[in-house]
Parts: sequence; C-alpha cells; structure tokens
Amino acid sequence: MRWFSFNSLRFNFKIFLLIVLILSFAGGLALARHMHPLAALTSRVAGNQAASTGQAVNRDDPVPHLLFNAFTASGARLETMGLEAWGSLNSTFMDGEAIHDLAGRVAAALGLEGTGGFTRQDDTSFHALYWEGELQPGVVLYFSLQSLAGAGEGGETYLLINLEGQPQQGEGEMLAWQERVREAFQPWQVEPHLIYSLTGVIPGKLTPAEREQRARAVLAALAAEKVEGVEEEDLLSISAYSPRLPRSLEVAGRPVNANVALRYHATDGNTYLHLGSPLLGGEY
Repeated sequence: MRWFSFNSLRFNFKIFLLIVLILSFAGGLALARHMHPLAALTSRVAGNQAASTGQAVNRDDPVPHLLFNAFTASGARLETMGLEAWGSLNSTFMDGEAIHDLAGRVAAALGLEGTGGFTRQDDTSFHALYWEGELQPGVVLYFSLQSLAGAGEGGETYLLINLEGQPQQGEGEMLAWQERVREAFQPWQVEPHLIYSLTGVIPGKLTPAEREQRARAVLAALAAEKVEGVEEEDLLSISAYSPRLPRSLEVAGRPVNANVALRYHATDGNTYLHLGSPLLGGEY
C-alpha cells in the first residue's frame, strides 16, 4: 500500500503542479515509473485537468466492470485495488478556517468520526488539510482539501481522495467505494474524475513471452490497441486505448485510457500485474 505524507510540503502547490506536468510530458512513461507517489498523484491531477478528452464519470460508469473482467483474463490473483478521485469544488481561494469547515463535511460523508487528526498547512497563497488512516481493516483512506490562490484570478479549491486496500468483495467493493467517494463530492454538485487500479500476483518469474501473453490477454478483454510500451529485464509496461472505456488522456498527442504492467520482484520471487485506467501512477 502507498501512504502519502505531505507534512514537508512548503512551497506553492500550484507551481509544483505545473512543474510536474511539464516533466511528466517531457519524460513520458519512463519518468512516471520512477516518480515519488506524491509526484505521480499530482502529475495525474494536472495531466487530467490539462489533457483529458472525456468527462467526469456518471453513475452508469462501465470502467470497474471492464477492468475486473480484463484482470480476470490475466490469470493473476487479485491482491490490492485502488480508487483515486479528484475534482474542483469552486473557483475561489478559501481561507484556512473555511477549508477546515469543508474538511469536516468531507470527513462526515466518508464516514470518519470527528475532525481530529488533520494535518494543516497555511501559506499566503495556499491552504490545505490532509487526513490519512485506516477506513476499515485493510483499507487505507487519504483525502486532501487544497485551496490555491490564482495569479489575477479567483483561485481554485480541490478535493482529492484515495482509497487503497485488500479487496474482500472485488468489483462490488470497488462500486461501494465509488459511491462513498461521490457522496463526498455531492454537496458541491461535482462529479469527480476517477482513477482505478488493480494489482495481482502471479507466482514465479515469467519469461518475456509469458509476460507479453498475459498483457495481450488483458488488452484483448478490453478490446484495446497498444499505443506505446516500455520493456526491461524485469518489467513490461504497455499503455493502450480502448473505445469501450469512456474517458482518455492524451499522451504525446495520442489518446490513452488503459495501462497494464508486469514486474518481477526478486525479494519474494513473484510477478506483480498492475492494471489501471486511464493510467497507472506511482511506483510499480
């Protein structure tokens, strides 16, 4: 599982988003593989905002069902799953107390008791509150409210939520997470942008041909075509586009909405398969 720590963030977050966005497009998928989880998360937020070719999800979102079917085709044993959500709540730079009030409403919608345990940061052009911990045994919840001052404009206030854990009910549990996340955004009538990820285990080390076969099985289940890929001794990562998935991002001028990666870990002798939409982030 990934745990996020923002306690050391001491500079203008809006500038940071811009820097990471530029770096992510310049470096492509090779850079994304080695980014710190914080940078990966924020680059996806910035990238979605700048290059998304689809809309936020609706309540008939087909993505979870399609991803779970494709994951089953890989033959991997599901180990963890993740859901990240983000959305702009308003075009206003809010003060620290207003952000604290909003955080209490978000915490209540997510089923958290009270408003204690927040990490707070206040600057002249940036106010934020963060919370991370176990939502239930085996499930980690992180959420962040961030208000950024604009240059000659009103500013922007964002909500970001991340859920990650060991699945008990598979697709049904992902759908329950999805509804809980939507409830957190509902007071502002915002439909969040969602990023899905599934991680599974395949015993042993696969040959390059076996890795390719597993990845191709996933893409075939999604009716997806390969856009680009990276292959190393212990890693195969493929980004692809499927017309069945409703939202996509532009990477080097081409639409991408699925990412499958297989990496062998010598520490435990297993191969891990990662599937995400529209892209995988963080380290894998």
